[in-house]
Amino acid sequence: MTDGMKTEMRDGYPVAPEMKKLWAVELDLLRVFLSHCERHGLKCWVEGGTLLGAVRHKGFIPWDDDLDVAMMRDDYDRLCQIGNDGLSEPYFLQTAWSDTDYHRGHAQLRRSDTAAIRPSDCFQPFNQGIFIDIFPLDAVPDDRQLVHDHCKRCKKLLKFLKAKNTHCISSGRLTLIFRKLKARYLTRKNGWLYYYNKAEDEMRVLAQYPHTQVAELTSLGEEPRWDKRIFDKTVMLPFEDIMVPAPYDYDAFLRSSFGPDYMTPVKAPSEHGSLVFDTEHSYKEILPRLQREYRRSMWKRLLKKL
Repeated sequence: MTDGMKTEMRDGYPVAPEMKKLWAVELDLLRVFLSHCERHGLKCWVEGGTLLGAVRHKGFIPWDDDLDVAMMRDDYDRLCQIGNDGLSEPYFLQTAWSDTDYHRGHAQLRRSDTAAIRPSDCFQPFNQGIFIDIFPLDAVPDDRQLVHDHCKRCKKLLKFLKAKNTHCISSGRLTLIFRKLKARYLTRKNGWLYYYNKAEDEMRVLAQYPHTQVAELTSLGEEPRWDKRIFDKTVMLPFEDIMVPAPYDYDAFLRSSFGPDYMTPVKAPSEHGSLVFDTEHSYKEILPRLQREYRRSMWKRLLKKL
């Protein structure tokens, strides 16, 4: 094992070799994504725990296992239109337009020669390599009820699409069978993108109203929200061995997201704690085993309830 892959202490927290291997893949993905954006004239910023890590640790938060990037909706839509033009295997820009039945409200850049599989997603047909998240920033008008109504309709459509490939028996959510059958029938009749575009349009229409704030409405919902002026300029911050773009008023972003004491480390569970990671094998090799294990575990859970 090389020195770079030994257990390392960061802020009193041990970072295992497996985590460092995951970080190496994600940094590689981030480099590729930033180059892709620069090549096509798209603006993006690191955000969430990635921005916090850049400011507080000059790299990954020791217990964090993902990277997050945000873009204004206009640039995000352009990114989806450009798709995988200029990218080559194993890199894959995953959107509803590039991958079969992809139902999330944000894009992901994946590495197809690796695995990052949520057990409950193991029956979904889309790419499940290690990824970085790419979130659109949507307009948030002052009319909170207006925003709430549009978000509700968007979330409902995305849940409807997700149901199409949900394994209802293995998931233990038997009542989803009716939504699943409806989704299969209607997407076969009208097309997957018909409904996905309807969900996205619920967000795009908000930009027509006067607004001074933006938020990640398709992922985080209506909070937190940020003054869009903080994205007027970009600053470069060190992150591990690269420089990453950040909103120039990153202090305002982090205060809104994590509170005024964001510089004080507080260990929190990873949002991706249930994911099965593998940096050396493709998700295609891992999926069959996970499907068997997930199906078996859910049957046991169901039998206990009987």
